[in-house]
Amino acid sequence: MSQPRRLLVATDIFGATAALHQALAVLQADNHQLQIEICQPDSCQSVPVFADDQLAYQAFVQQGGLERYQLLVKERLQAVPADLLLGFSAGAAALWCGLNTASAGAGKALLCYGGQIRQYAELAPQWPVTCLWSDEQHFDVRALQLKLQQHSQLQQQHWPWPHGFINPHSKGYQPDAAAEFWQRCQHWLTAENF
Repeated sequence: MSQPRRLLVATDIFGATAALHQALAVLQADNHQLQIEICQPDSCQSVPVFADDQLAYQAFVQQGGLERYQLLVKERLQAVPADLLLGFSAGAAALWCGLNTASAGAGKALLCYGGQIRQYAELAPQWPVTCLWSDEQHFDVRALQLKLQQHSQLQQQHWPWPHGFINPHSKGYQPDAAAEFWQRCQHWLTAENF
């Protein structure tokens, strides 16, 4: 019998929504040995679902923003070591900041539209990482991809969809692209690449 695999999911600023739980349940149903842990920002603890991106972002910043979230993710990684990491937006950036100190070869990470990674581009991940980029309005995605090419553990993909395209609560949500993402994520759990 194979060893259980642990997947740590660092959510975006909307947190562990019902839609995310549903998608993760499908992943787990097809991978019975998969144990899933979810980490979400403090701002999501008392609100079932934010009405829009702006309200979610305001609450996120008021509760310490990315710096606070990085600490939460780091604590979770230390308390519950995982060999698979999946992050979305702020969660992707928080995981990126923890991957330069994680033990080498411990697993792999899939980081989706983690735009704030650009603030920490010099950090070198110690795990194999796939960054899945979306179209962004606030920075040049192509320039960031070129800057990050220096990291040997990193693979990058750019999907031509808006930020948040996987999350039904985000204004950038794209149902067909989200469905394709979750299908490919299923494959990523057992394959080398996304």
